[in-house]
Amino acid sequence: MSKSISGKAPSSIGIPISQRVYEQIRERIISMTWQPGARVSEKDVATELGVSKTPVREAFIRLSEEGLMDIRPQSGSYVSKISFERVYESLMLRRALEMAVAAEAASQRGAIDLIKLQDLIDLQTQAAAQGDGPWFLKLDREFHSALIEIAKMPSASRIIRALLGTVDRVQTIRMSKGKNRHQEVIAAHQDILDAISLRDGPAAAAAMDAHLNCIDLFAQIIRSPEVRDLVVSHAS
Repeated sequence: MSKSISGKAPSSIGIPISQRVYEQIRERIISMTWQPGARVSEKDVATELGVSKTPVREAFIRLSEEGLMDIRPQSGSYVSKISFERVYESLMLRRALEMAVAAEAASQRGAIDLIKLQDLIDLQTQAAAQGDGPWFLKLDREFHSALIEIAKMPSASRIIRALLGTVDRVQTIRMSKGKNRHQEVIAAHQDILDAISLRDGPAAAAAMDAHLNCIDLFAQIIRSPEVRDLVVSHAS
């Protein structure tokens, strides 16, 4: 049975309908509102969002390219199950790219950039103290986005976003279990900032490498018995 999206049609001014539909559908996959393996209908989604089937179909295609949906001719469209192989590949590629970003940020940074990064770390400390996981995760993404902006590598943002879809679903599972690495993340971000402050590119890259070296943690989550039905053992 197909699962429809709850909520109203997108209404953000200035954003193309196709992008708004894509963002809404992607968020429902990342948040696990749509469970891995669930069948989804273009017609039902279009009706729920108040749009034609064209932007929904386009979104499904984009999300299939990101590994978040499976489009099966003569069968339908499904939310992809989580693949350890795909998660592993995404983590490794992101790690390599963000190491380069951190090194370049150390070279490009200005005084204002250091203040912005420290402000984000301070806010993350507040979010952790309040136990606000969603806010903490938002600030985490802002920290990494700020590094990309400082490094003047906008293409990295698009590539990393495409890589993170399947990774973020595992993060959602982890957060649903009440587990977090807030203090470790804050310490890692501070190490990255300290290296950038010194304009030490190799040290910044090394700090980022240590920060994103979390394959074992993700493997433990994916292979836990309670999520077995959401996971496949190989990339589709």
